[in-house]
Amino acid sequence: MSSLELVLKSIDLLEEEMKPKWGKMSCPQMIRHCNRFIKVYTNEFKFKPPISLFSQIFGKLHIFWLKHVIKYNVKKYFKNLPTLRYFNTYGISDIDFVSEREELISRIRFVMEYKEDSIDNTFHGRVKRKTFKDVVEFHTRYHLVQFGVI
Repeated sequence: MSSLELVLKSIDLLEEEMKPKWGKMSCPQMIRHCNRFIKVYTNEFKFKPPISLFSQIFGKLHIFWLKHVIKYNVKKYFKNLPTLRYFNTYGISDIDFVSEREELISRIRFVMEYKEDSIDNTFHGRVKRKTFKDVVEFHTRYHLVQFGVI
């Protein structure tokens, strides 16, 4: 079973009233947050970073850190980091849990089936297909661990 297949199975275990092990987001808010991350990463939502040059440098350093320092190990990733405004879903209360979860499942399937050699995105610039899949899988898995389904 691939890591993304594990992510899909774990998304099915989420329940609307689950409480996180850390952080402020509810389960529906976390799912919306993960959907927004994928929308930006796939350029479905055109996100303009606050400072372009800084974002490009930070993005390259972030990829290096994920790949080579923590090696995509969610246990080594910081908890309770602030997020960019677009990704911040804390405080949104009118989220349809079932449809948001189905959207996340659909987005993860899209990532699994992605065949292009690379993808360009606002955060990390041009990344290879494997890196794209690894980053989306890592981010989503991190939040699934947060809610205790992985």
